[in-house]
Amino acid sequence: MLKRYKLLLALLSLILLGGCANPSWTARGEIVPPVYNVCPLEGKWTVARNLAPAGDSSETDYLAEGRAAQFTRGLAVLGGYVWNKPSYKVKKVNSTDYLMTRYIELNNYLSMNKEVDVVTIFANANFLGEFMKIDDATVIAFVQNKALLLQKTSDHADSHLPAADTNISDTDNGSDIGASGIFIGLKIPADNYFKYETLWVASDDKKLRPILTRNNIFFPRNSGFWELQVSSAANNGTAEIFARDMAVKDPADQKAPEETSSEQAPKRYTAIAIDYIGNDFVAVDNISEGLGNLQILPVDKLSSQIGIKASDLLGTRGLTAYHSAREQAVRSLLDEGVALIDQAGEEENFGLTRKNGHWYLRGRINYQSGGMPGTRDFNVNLIPPANLVLYDTLYLSWRSIKDRVPNAFDAFTSPNKDIAIIVTKNKLYIYGISGEQLDSLPLGEIEMKEGENVIMAEWATGFYVDNWEKAFLSNGAQVVSN
Repeated sequence: MLKRYKLLLALLSLILLGGCANPSWTARGEIVPPVYNVCPLEGKWTVARNLAPAGDSSETDYLAEGRAAQFTRGLAVLGGYVWNKPSYKVKKVNSTDYLMTRYIELNNYLSMNKEVDVVTIFANANFLGEFMKIDDATVIAFVQNKALLLQKTSDHADSHLPAADTNISDTDNGSDIGASGIFIGLKIPADNYFKYETLWVASDDKKLRPILTRNNIFFPRNSGFWELQVSSAANNGTAEIFARDMAVKDPADQKAPEETSSEQAPKRYTAIAIDYIGNDFVAVDNISEGLGNLQILPVDKLSSQIGIKASDLLGTRGLTAYHSAREQAVRSLLDEGVALIDQAGEEENFGLTRKNGHWYLRGRINYQSGGMPGTRDFNVNLIPPANLVLYDTLYLSWRSIKDRVPNAFDAFTSPNKDIAIIVTKNKLYIYGISGEQLDSLPLGEIEMKEGENVIMAEWATGFYVDNWEKAFLSNGAQVVSN
């Protein structure tokens, strides 16, 4: 009898421990990666209804009612599109607060102020969409500016789905390979140092769509679309840089806890110039009294007083190359008679520069000579790491580009190898690509101001072209006037 009682107690303890444990992928108020490779949307679903506002009259076949969606750890399938090796992240949110950012009411489907899980899916650093779980069998999918009601039809995906393969490209297999689009971030000389603008250039089978533009830098991240702004020092004497998630309705809600810290007085810069922006990092030149310090900052913590260190970003081999290049530049300065070289923050004083179709790492040395301050930049013979620059492939030879456009000084080519963006001193050309050559005539061109530079190039292909374009239009983009 005593043995049976102890056994019952042990079983009860296990049940209670199991029932109280939260799934490993969830966390209140923050996003964390799955620990046990659990797919939070595992199974087969059907698009039961389009919940988009009545004003949205666009139709996309793969989002139509009755189409299937399936999710596993290795694949995400929506309609005829398949994404290999998707990543899932889950956050717990208040349903009312979350839906306010989506400008939609779903009172018929869930009670207000309910705590729900929101699953974000992305593949190959491309944002697919967000899926709000009302319960285990009902999901609201926010994909390509649509709100779709999904009903689960099976706890398991079809067994005949193709297995994820590391040799398969992590893009949608069902897409038209002739669809390419690019967000181009521009730094433009202005009265208050610089202003910023984003262009959207897209084509279908080398047929150019209307070119779009908006102020500031509009850029894609794993969590959706964000905006980067730089404020001048005209108002309070200090230039500032900040970024916000476009899905957050009130920018005041965006501020991260670490950005409210008052442990350090903020450094005062008369200007901040953006040299590069990627999905997660920004390279800036902080100007004070006519001199600048380079920094690489995380997008999620732009108020940081300390930039990312070379040792943290470049790894052991990269750090060796960085120190070697810096030491060579220091020796050159000493040979020129420079007396005082600032060694403080030497691993933080680096960034990115653009030349001949590629991003390059560059470092900077601050010094004094004859009582006058100065700076010396040096190149680092190292390919920027993938977590800093995700895509930087130029499929055409620089010679072939110069043969067609002799005054070109920069170029970008699509992952589909179908279009190229060629930058000159006063124009930006869009060319089609045939084989390994630019086509004879450009598809279009855009006027460039003197001193204007490209600081961002984010490519979309297939499914993402329509997705990104619609998101851009819904956030204030306008057609470029001829």
